[in-house]
Amino acid sequence: MMTVARYTKTTGDQLGSLFWADGQMMADYQLFGDVLAFDATYRSNKYKKPLVVFSGSNHHKQTAIFGFALLQDEEVRTYRWMLLNMLDVMESKKPSVVVTDGDKAMRAAIAVKEPEFRKVFKKAVYANFDVAEFEEYWRTAVKSLGLMENSWVKSTYELRQSWATAYLRGTFCTSYKTTSRCEGINAFVKGFLKSTNSLLELVQSLDRVVKDYRNNELTAQFYSSYYTPVLTTGLDKIELFAAKLYTRAVFKEVRKQIKGVGSLLFLGKDSISTTSVYKFSSVGNRSRVRKVLYDPSEPKIECDCMMWNSEGIPCCHIFCVMKYEGLGEIPPGLILRRWCKDAKEWTASSTCDSLGHTSRLLRYGALCSSMSVVAKLASDDAADFFLARDALTSLARRLQLRRGNTVAQDERVREQDVVRDPAVTRTKGAPKRGREMGSSTNAVPGGKRRCCTSCGLPSHTKRTCMSQRETSQAGYPEGTSATIGDPSSGEPSGNRSGRSCSEVCLMIWVIFDM
Repeated sequence: MMTVARYTKTTGDQLGSLFWADGQMMADYQLFGDVLAFDATYRSNKYKKPLVVFSGSNHHKQTAIFGFALLQDEEVRTYRWMLLNMLDVMESKKPSVVVTDGDKAMRAAIAVKEPEFRKVFKKAVYANFDVAEFEEYWRTAVKSLGLMENSWVKSTYELRQSWATAYLRGTFCTSYKTTSRCEGINAFVKGFLKSTNSLLELVQSLDRVVKDYRNNELTAQFYSSYYTPVLTTGLDKIELFAAKLYTRAVFKEVRKQIKGVGSLLFLGKDSISTTSVYKFSSVGNRSRVRKVLYDPSEPKIECDCMMWNSEGIPCCHIFCVMKYEGLGEIPPGLILRRWCKDAKEWTASSTCDSLGHTSRLLRYGALCSSMSVVAKLASDDAADFFLARDALTSLARRLQLRRGNTVAQDERVREQDVVRDPAVTRTKGAPKRGREMGSSTNAVPGGKRRCCTSCGLPSHTKRTCMSQRETSQAGYPEGTSATIGDPSSGEPSGNRSGRSCSEVCLMIWVIFDM
């Protein structure tokens, strides 16, 4: 499956950092990579390397995985390598918005010192302020809490354009405003991983994670395709058009805006050349006036609330203008393809005329999406299964003949770089643990060391005490044994180092408990 991987090696030929993504991830990124989120999770592998998950939102507003990275450390240069290689693999397509975590240590410090500030900060992030209202609210709140000179508050305020809704209005972010979805992904991923996973086990487990997310998308696509909603807004033509156009999840958001038309008050209409200027206020807030520009010659509708720019769906003010103008369909300029049911369908205009790698990825992703639907429909019935299997087998043979059977794998063996297992890394974000990989094999639960009751030395018991064996030349009593091995050789067959059975069992317990 067109998997691409990039990696670095250390001086000892050990694996340093690793980034990988399969073909469908790359195709999804081309369609939905306008907003990219990533965060690191820990204790996901025995090398203690931070695992980074790249994700975004698909056309069902579900999580879409774009790739994974296993980092050598958490230095700036390492993250820079990761991001540059991610962009290179994704055909240099840059996201318009990147969502990642802030300084957790500083965030925790301010939360402890000023619990009330958390409420203030939450409102500052989410409230529907304009810039002037935000500035006044922030100044008043900080002054009342006595945090004017707090260093964290000052530095956070300086970055307000990257987190305050007042400044982000008009920036498309697919409802991403915090890393809460990233934290949800990390929690879900950890359910598939163990801290003892090797590199191969890690990749296989993450593949199951991706399949689970893709199954959710497939189910949502199935319901969107065969779902007919009950019309409830009174604007039946507009609502029915939206229901046929958008995925089920997005349509629910659009329908809320259509319903919101009933709560608007029409304040007047002005004309400037061919453009009409509508003015509205809401029943709940009559002081705030929204202006909507409508130019029937384009057609073009713009609202100063900028919801379409931020969310990619028309606001209630735009739908109200559509009602007054007698429009039964959403103008093409207000339809964002990424929210449509056919967002992943193949179109000749976008992929057929180009031979580039990006077009190949889009065709690959469209075929994967179609095949998933076929698999879901055909697996419900035995007759449908045989029909789909035979048709796909026949199609595969025809494609092989068209391409001269070039789909067969190349038998030439390329010289491969030798890369050893990565070294265990100490990550600053990983939680402290009571037992490290290099702990003594003599350790037991509770921190106590097992000692022999005969000689008083650790790492063995009275039954396996060497001093007892030396003094007992006649052999062991029936039913006991010092080691498991070949009696004639005097060495244990499974443990040539001379460790006793109790030591070996204890060592296995320690390793699997890491």
